[in-house]
Amino acid sequence: MPYRRAPYYILAVIVVLAIGFWPSYFSVVGSAPWQFHAHGAAASLWVAMVLAQSLLVTKHQLPLHRTLGALSLFLFPFLIGGLFGIIDYTGKHYVAGADPVRTLLGGSFAIGMAVAAAAYATVFYRALKYRRKVWDHAGYMLTTPLILFESPFSRILGNYVPGFIVTGPDTFDRILPGILWSMALELVFVAVLWIRYRERARPFLVAGAFIVAQMVLMGMAPNWPSLNGVLVLIGGLPSAVVVMTGMAIGAATSWFGWQAGKRKNAEPGRESLASSRPAPA
Repeated sequence: MPYRRAPYYILAVIVVLAIGFWPSYFSVVGSAPWQFHAHGAAASLWVAMVLAQSLLVTKHQLPLHRTLGALSLFLFPFLIGGLFGIIDYTGKHYVAGADPVRTLLGGSFAIGMAVAAAAYATVFYRALKYRRKVWDHAGYMLTTPLILFESPFSRILGNYVPGFIVTGPDTFDRILPGILWSMALELVFVAVLWIRYRERARPFLVAGAFIVAQMVLMGMAPNWPSLNGVLVLIGGLPSAVVVMTGMAIGAATSWFGWQAGKRKNAEPGRESLASSRPAPA
């Protein structure tokens, strides 16, 4: 089984999630907007599912692992729909002028979340397509907590780390650097895996390419006034339309990824889950 220490990595991401989102979500969950609930519930269930799948493989419980894998087909549309819920929230609050952070950085947030949605769709599609190729399948599934890592970790920086702490409008200029440095840490993790596993860590290079795209686009977004028009468009759409668009993208990813995995010519020659040897990871 590849990445034998993967459960510890996922548990670390869960700890970061809990700490990072405690002030802005978990401690005020009763008053949080519905978009936060949609995204938070779907993302939390997804990370818990990836953790459970990883543990089941290490315990050689492959039938249960496959059952959870089948359930992921139905959970993934909610993961993308929840992400689009945050895009909807960003657009609505940008138009209303009700959130100074989104007034300042709404374009960066929207384009960052759009790239994240594209990253999730790509890696999950490939996880399904190569589900019989153990290193590819495991790697692509394990990239999903990595893509999620930036959001809570940047909040930890903004809440507790000197130089990044955000206390009000006069320190809003620290938000984007915190996000970019969090993404840089993700890239360090990708580099470490590539140095250790080389070609077998290719899924993490795919995720890394999306992270680089996020960094570049989010960093440039404040200089693109055209993004304001996109936010106005999103803000004027019914929330159901925005969220259902995300769910449709997620459902299409599940369907086409599953079908692609049935093809006998899906990159033959890589080891299957049953035949793979344990690796010290």
